[in-house]
Amino acid sequence: MKKKVSKLGNPVAIVAGAKVVEKSAEAIPFLIKLFAVCGLGYYIYNKYTDRFVKIKENSSYAAANVSYAQAKGKADAINGSIGIVSNDFDTVYKQLAGLNYNGFVRVYNAFGHKKGTLLGGDLNLIEWLQNQFNSYQLQQLSFLLGGAFF
Repeated sequence: MKKKVSKLGNPVAIVAGAKVVEKSAEAIPFLIKLFAVCGLGYYIYNKYTDRFVKIKENSSYAAANVSYAQAKGKADAINGSIGIVSNDFDTVYKQLAGLNYNGFVRVYNAFGHKKGTLLGGDLNLIEWLQNQFNSYQLQQLSFLLGGAFF
């Protein structure tokens, strides 16, 4: 019987190559499972950390001076002021003017998570305001709200 000889001229290389292929075939299911578990873990982590958490109204302050429907209307007006690459500060200013602490909380909760401008991503109202406006504009909004949120 004639021995098979590899192109390298070493019969041991054929046996070693077969063992490498065999070990690789054993590793593939493990790697698939590993990537599936890691992917699922990453998805769950992102969903948990990127969730919207409502602020509770504070009973130590005066009752909200807007109803839930008015807060939803103000939140929608603020969301409507968002353009593709810009926003309308005057609209936001008008919507937040006159709100007390709990009134702003209702608008914040009604706003929820919204898409910002082109590269803004999903932001809550406070994050969106901080992302979109310069420090002077934020100071104006902070003055409107008594400095409670910025």
